Amino acid sequence: MKSLEQQLSRLDLNLLVSLSVLLKEKNVSRAAEVLYLSQPAMSRTLKRLRDVFDDPLFYRESAGLQPTEKALTLKEPLSEILLSINKLIDSTQFSPQNCDQTFRISLPPLMSRQLSVPLIKELMKNAPKASLVEYPAAWDATTLLKDRAVDFSIHIEKPRNDLEFPSELIGQTYPVFYGMAGHPLSNQEKVSLEDCLQYQFVDLNLDLRSVSDIHNPIDSYLESKGVKRDIVFKSGQLNTLVDAMQDSNKMLISTHTLRKVDDFKHRLTPIFELQNEPKMNINVYLIEHKRTLNSPAHQWLKQLILNTLRDKAFA
Repeated sequence: MKSLEQQLSRLDLNLLVSLSVLLKEKNVSRAAEVLYLSQPAMSRTLKRLRDVFDDPLFYRESAGLQPTEKALTLKEPLSEILLSINKLIDSTQFSPQNCDQTFRISLPPLMSRQLSVPLIKELMKNAPKASLVEYPAAWDATTLLKDRAVDFSIHIEKPRNDLEFPSELIGQTYPVFYGMAGHPLSNQEKVSLEDCLQYQFVDLNLDLRSVSDIHNPIDSYLESKGVKRDIVFKSGQLNTLVDAMQDSNKMLISTHTLRKVDDFKHRLTPIFELQNEPKMNINVYLIEHKRTLNSPAHQWLKQLILNTLRDKAFA
C-alpha cells in the first residue's frame, strides 16, 4: 500500500492553484492572465487536471466555462487546502510582536542573575506574548539540548561537535573574590590569593546532576597550586549565599559581571580578582542544536541573546 506522500507525489501543487482560479474566473483566458500564463499553457493545465480527477471538470456554454458536479464538490475542500498551505508558509514569516512561543534556556547559576534579568527585559519589550523558562546549566552543555529540554544553553565549555551543536562566543569573564561591605580585606592595600584563602567561603552548586566533586573552575585552578578553599555552605541560590554572608567575613567567588547587578553591587565588595591569570579568563558561549538553525523564531531569539548580553552583561 502506498503512503500518503507517495500518492500525492504525482500531484503538482500548481494544478490545485490553477483549478481554484478556473473555478473563480470560469474562463481559460482570464485564468491564464491571473496566473501570468499563456492561453495554450492554461489549456494544457486544464487537460492535466481532467486526467488527475478523471472528470471533464468544466463544459463550455455561451456564458463561459461551467463547472461539473465533480468540480463543485472540489471547490470547498480546495479552498481549505490552499488556505492551510498559505498558513503554513506564513508561519515561517516570524513576527516578534505576534510570537507566543515559550523558549527554554539553561544558564550557569553563577551568572544567572546577570544574564537572565537583562534578557527577559528585552524579550518582554520586543516579544510581549512570548515567555522564557530558565534551567540551571548541566555539566555537559549538550545533554539538555540533545534531550530537547532547552532551546539554548549558555556555557563555559564549547562543544566538540560543532556540526550538531553550533556555538557563538558571547563574551569572556574571570573570577572575582567578593566579601560583604566592610570585609577586613576591603581596606587592605594589597590583597593576595593566600590572604583570601584564610577565610571561609560560601559556594554555589553549579550542577546538581553532576557526579563530579569539582564544580567551580576556580577549584581546579586552586588544586593546581596545591591549595583549596574552606567551603562551609553551598546553595543553588545566589541570593541565599549573599544573605548567609551578611554580618560575617565569609567570601564568595563569582563572575566579574556580578558587580554590575544592582542588588549586589551595594552589598558585595570585590576583594581580589584573577583577571590577569590566563587560565582563569573564561569564555562564555551560546550553544544551540542544529534542529533550530532554520527556525525563524529561534534565530531571532539567538540574535536577541547575543546583542543583549554582549552589550550589557559582558560589555
